[in-house]
Amino acid sequence: MDERREKKRQLKRAYKKAKRKALGPWKGLCILCLVVSLVATPLYAVLHIFDNTVAAFVGGTFWHLENEDPGAQYFTSDFASAEEMVEYGLALCEQVEGEGAALLTNENSALPLAKGAAVSCFSTSSVNLVYGGTGSGNIDASSADTLKDALEKAGFSVNETLWNFYTEGPGSEYLRVGGTGVLSTGAAINEAPWNVYTEDVLASVANYGDAAIVVLSRVGGEGADLSYQDTNYLALSDVEREMMQNIAALKQAGTVKKIIVLINSANPLQVDFLKNNDYSVDACLWIGDVGISGINAVAGILAGDINPSGSLVDTYCYDNYSSPAMQNFTPITYAGYTEGVVPANASTYMIYQEGIYVGYKYYETRYEDAVMGTGNAGDYTYADTVAFPFGYGLSYTNFAYSDMQVSYDAAADQFHVGVTVTNTGDTYAGKETVQVYVQSPYTDYDRENGIEKASVALVDFGKTEELAPGASETLDITVDRRDMASFDTYGIGTYIMDAGDYYLTVATDAHNAVNNILTAKGYTAADGMTGAGDAALTYTWNEAALDAASYATSENGTPITNQLSDADPNLYDGLDTQVTWLSRSDWTGTFPSEPVQLALTEQLTADLQDVQYDAADYEETTMPRLGADNGLRLYDMIGLEYDDPQWESLLDQLTFDEMVSLIGDSFHWRMPAKSIEAPGTRDENGPQGLTASLLGSGATQLTATAFTSEDVMAATFNTDLMYQIGNVIGNNCLQADIVCLYGPGNNIHRTPYGGRNFEYYSEDGFLSGKMSAYEVKGIQEKGVDVVMKHFALNDSEQDRIGLGVWLNEQAAREIYLKAFQAPFEEGGANGVMTAYTRWGATWSGANKSLMTNIMRGEWGSLGMSITDNVLTTYVNGVDGIMAGGVTTFDAMLPYVTDQLPKYENDAVIVNAMREACHHNLYALANSSGMNGVGPNTTVSPTRPMVVTIAQIIACAAIFFMLLSAVLWILGVRKFRKTEEYKAYREFKAQRKAAGK
Repeated sequence: MDERREKKRQLKRAYKKAKRKALGPWKGLCILCLVVSLVATPLYAVLHIFDNTVAAFVGGTFWHLENEDPGAQYFTSDFASAEEMVEYGLALCEQVEGEGAALLTNENSALPLAKGAAVSCFSTSSVNLVYGGTGSGNIDASSADTLKDALEKAGFSVNETLWNFYTEGPGSEYLRVGGTGVLSTGAAINEAPWNVYTEDVLASVANYGDAAIVVLSRVGGEGADLSYQDTNYLALSDVEREMMQNIAALKQAGTVKKIIVLINSANPLQVDFLKNNDYSVDACLWIGDVGISGINAVAGILAGDINPSGSLVDTYCYDNYSSPAMQNFTPITYAGYTEGVVPANASTYMIYQEGIYVGYKYYETRYEDAVMGTGNAGDYTYADTVAFPFGYGLSYTNFAYSDMQVSYDAAADQFHVGVTVTNTGDTYAGKETVQVYVQSPYTDYDRENGIEKASVALVDFGKTEELAPGASETLDITVDRRDMASFDTYGIGTYIMDAGDYYLTVATDAHNAVNNILTAKGYTAADGMTGAGDAALTYTWNEAALDAASYATSENGTPITNQLSDADPNLYDGLDTQVTWLSRSDWTGTFPSEPVQLALTEQLTADLQDVQYDAADYEETTMPRLGADNGLRLYDMIGLEYDDPQWESLLDQLTFDEMVSLIGDSFHWRMPAKSIEAPGTRDENGPQGLTASLLGSGATQLTATAFTSEDVMAATFNTDLMYQIGNVIGNNCLQADIVCLYGPGNNIHRTPYGGRNFEYYSEDGFLSGKMSAYEVKGIQEKGVDVVMKHFALNDSEQDRIGLGVWLNEQAAREIYLKAFQAPFEEGGANGVMTAYTRWGATWSGANKSLMTNIMRGEWGSLGMSITDNVLTTYVNGVDGIMAGGVTTFDAMLPYVTDQLPKYENDAVIVNAMREACHHNLYALANSSGMNGVGPNTTVSPTRPMVVTIAQIIACAAIFFMLLSAVLWILGVRKFRKTEEYKAYREFKAQRKAAGK
């Protein structure tokens, strides 16, 4: 028995040893390679799909230049080094804040503070400033000075005990939670309750009681509007009120001499706490989002080293809900909607029922009607509603306006408005913004045809140089008569100039403008005016007859007619409901009281489906030539006009796959095209300056200036500064090899609660457009393509991906599109980034009337236009390119590159793709993307190394897995021929036969 067991043990051991020798290496390698391939293959598939995103995260590119021409530098930097550029940008950001911050109150000249004053900074926000918003416009402010840093640099002594209480003591538990990405909900107000302040902290204030500096911060961002329903995020919270009350008590006790409030918010704070000054505030300064270095200018203002000259770009109210737009700011679900009837993202809508009466155009117009006793203004009391009007801002000195002169240049169709500004103070030099407003007559024709007229509309402005006490400057401000025209939606269907009396006035702000005109009309305080105006600062003339011809064509000669009727519920055939627009003919009777319910109809349901293209709607056409060998390169197109015949020969060389790539594979990159030796480019976000905030910490902030929020830029009312901002951003892009900038943001502050108000300029379309035009000009002069966002109606973040916006065309053209128009016509803008929103039922990028007829036709756009990130199937390739405006899809997901190949044999689509590529390549040929491309330069397509490595690993793993599997099988065969195998199998067979 033992002998047999020993023999079995020896034979089995020899068997296993021979098996391991023959099979072990290949079996282990096969299993290992199987595991690696199961990981590497899907990883490669993901990296391949998201190669654009991966390259932005970890670096890499999609092309390199062969025979690069170092002399082919079509656009060059204005700076000798990156360090010089950064230093210049920091100084410029500080200047922007210094001219943009608006002084709202300054009781008894509380500001500036005495040199060397000892101050205490209150609120958790004082140690946690808002430098910029969140999402795609987020900036990296990690190297920015704190408020304490800035105050100490300005010579102040800062209460360190109180500061430490907020940074590391009990107050630190209440700091605002930081966020940089896309938000799902609005931010919450965080403030330390007064009962957590320790005795030693409160006792420390006595030694730093020259001033209590209270910072009230609010932050907004992409993805969510600020809370306004259950919580009013823009009103002081109970904890903040408790803090203010206790600081006021410190002042009353003599511990604190002055209370200074800094409003650190791009969204207008509800300032009801200033109405009766319940908290004994001595001065209030709006500073917005301060950017990388702006807080140093704030400290300079407090110290008197900088005299503030900013003017508000939004109306500041005691009650933010008083805006008519707030009555229709919550998305409504269509009646009849159930899952599957229309796509879920198409289920909600918003009606801009206030029409043109946005911001000051509502508050000031209703005020004028209340004074004049017209328009059924009701019990509207301006002084109880508006705290600080649009355009308002105090100075440390006083200015007087005199000698207003107006002349009309018929050849240029412009008014020249001259006014002398004098610094009447005796201490401080300062700058003054002079605003020019127009009042158009509100006629019977207007009332009959639904044309609305604001009491005043900003039509231009100027800003003085810094004037010493007693010094004067005469400004000559040019006003285009075209900017006075009104759009007649329901009558003639174009821009008109009414018959009647017109007024031009120069003013300090919108309310002052109305008072000037009311005074010129003979009204007084007895009629309810809030203050005296100056009739000498008005100019009036009369138009004898209605003019429906002068402005019925655009500046490039394109006829202007109704284009947006399908977004007007009263003109769109697919709705049965009529909407009453707010009208100054009857304020009380037309003021929105509740949202209008719209119901899904058969036509509306059809129009809300994802893809609208139907080949049957188009005539048959010839398939364009593809893949020709005409010997042209994109280099040959540099400087050629868009309609030069040589472009057709170049476009013939493109392959279908290249067109798909040029159009659809463009998330933060544009792909190269080998057939025409076109390089690719890198594109990035930048409403506050060049950023890469959504793409990881490794690329959070390129070598670039993080500027203030756009509203602070606009509040400077300084177009020269805006041009300089654009120039720095353009240079930043050159330094970083960024060829297209996703910005600036040109939407409107329709309400105070818009999540992205920080990356939009203003509540006023004219101001937004004018300031943007100068910024865009500065950027594009450095060869950087600009796509302004978000075109259009992205004025809220609620349900932004698919929200249907309904409005009339007068409001669309005079408010929301006006902010985009000037950058095209005056700044030479390349294109836009389309919004996720719909015009009525139609996605913005698929709206041919908007994209082709208005943007390309009326405004003359020839460059590229891109979508917002394609996160849904309704932002689709075929509808976008068929609208004639979208040429590139910012697509993180492969929706477009998967969709377009399905239409390879559809000549209508392929021709539209060719034209989209024409726009893209025209923009590229005249951009900094051609730097280094000479007559002998070729393009070698490549891909990011990490993707290549993943592919190599996946392929190698599969190869070695298969190889080892084959060797494993061969090893099995070889093993079965060994003596060890045979002996062990024979022994087992014998035992089995013996029944053992």
